[in-house]
Amino acid sequence: MEEKAFTTLDELFTINHQVKSFFKIIKDQFKLNFEEIYILNILNNCSGYEVTAKEIAQKTNLKPYYITKALQKLKDMGYLDKKRSEHDERTVIVFISNQEKAKIEYTINALNKHFY
Repeated sequence: MEEKAFTTLDELFTINHQVKSFFKIIKDQFKLNFEEIYILNILNNCSGYEVTAKEIAQKTNLKPYYITKALQKLKDMGYLDKKRSEHDERTVIVFISNQEKAKIEYTINALNKHFY
């Protein structure tokens, strides 16, 4: 049996309220939503500078529609670049430069400060 993060409904509602408050602050300050933050965190934890959209989907369990929309917004905001695979046009490759990696790290560090 899995360990539960809460033991009462009151705890569940308290956690839910805290999560909603966190994402409201993040949306106001950083203009990022849940999916975008989730993807940035995945990219921040990747050892390399390239990952496919499919790999992101597998790690996040997000639907392809949300991945596509979030990747485009993150690209427009200067967090990443993307291209189609030369071997398979259906495959989207997300790649980040050193400058984009630094921007991602800065954002993740700023987000983490909300937990202290």
